[in-house]
Amino acid sequence: MKRWSLLLLLVLFAWNIILSYELFFKDIYPIFNYSTDNGSITSAHSEISSDVSELVEKCENKVVTIIAMIDDEDVGIGSGAIYKIDERFVYVVTNHHVINVGNHVRAMFADSTNVEAEIVGSDELSDLAVLKIPKKDKVEAFTVGDSTLVKKGEYVIAMGSPLGVEYQGSVSGGLISGVNRTVAASQNWDMTVLQIDAAINPGNSGGPLINMAGELIGINSMKISDMDVEGFGFAIPINEVIPIVSQLEVQGKVIRPNLGIRAIDISQLSPYERYHYDMENREEGILVTEVTSKGPADQAGIQEGDVILKIDQTKITSMKEFRQILYKKQMGERVTLGIMRGSQSLKVEMKLK
Repeated sequence: MKRWSLLLLLVLFAWNIILSYELFFKDIYPIFNYSTDNGSITSAHSEISSDVSELVEKCENKVVTIIAMIDDEDVGIGSGAIYKIDERFVYVVTNHHVINVGNHVRAMFADSTNVEAEIVGSDELSDLAVLKIPKKDKVEAFTVGDSTLVKKGEYVIAMGSPLGVEYQGSVSGGLISGVNRTVAASQNWDMTVLQIDAAINPGNSGGPLINMAGELIGINSMKISDMDVEGFGFAIPINEVIPIVSQLEVQGKVIRPNLGIRAIDISQLSPYERYHYDMENREEGILVTEVTSKGPADQAGIQEGDVILKIDQTKITSMKEFRQILYKKQMGERVTLGIMRGSQSLKVEMKLK
């Protein structure tokens, strides 16, 4: 009896091995044998899945290609991220510089559906724009992440249409190389950005930067183009994007506080201007060269020739820095300017309009 029991166990064990091979190894690793004059070659065709490939599959229908057009001619290509869907429309965030080269815009979904897009609003300073498109099936909106939680060394992917629609849905991956980087977007404005080493090429602009949870954490915006530089791209953090997008949705533009002054960096004054304004021994601050009548500064008593040294408790070294601080304030908020008028130090309070 024991002999028959042992034999039965051996038969069942062998049958289990055969079934495992047929159901698992043979299907996943199909084997092909090829005969040659010098022998045979064995080739295995394996279907491999990874966390990244699964992430890409989940995100593909949340990314669109943006086509800027003048009449019937394509004049610019970029990308966009679907961040919201309501009962009627799909809302897409992209870059201002992607859409401002044309007189109208089209959007291409992942399934190649190409439709006219309406420009809801655009802001040159932040380089952001919002588009809306009639709602369609099989598209989803990204879950918006929190860019303040992003850390150096974190793996991210960028999706978009580098170099044109023929490369629509391209994916590049890399690391967060730095957070809270400051780069000059123009002569008068600096941007706070995420630095990434994922490949960013023309056409990627406006596309999503995605973390491994599938969350939208930034909008790809620019790269440093230099023969000696590789893997140096930037994305606008999503926490910077959302307040701008919210204003664009409602107002079509971003309304920023305005003091009603013209000013120049002390460091940029010519020798004659330094002599004229008695600024030979001063390097910091901005010099007020014009005050708009009945504007907030005029009503608060600011005069031509005043030097603004502080806004609230923050020192001012340049007009660019002054704008960065001022534009983070809200309309109706009260601020205190620290100024020098000749040899007199003053504090002036005013309400932003």
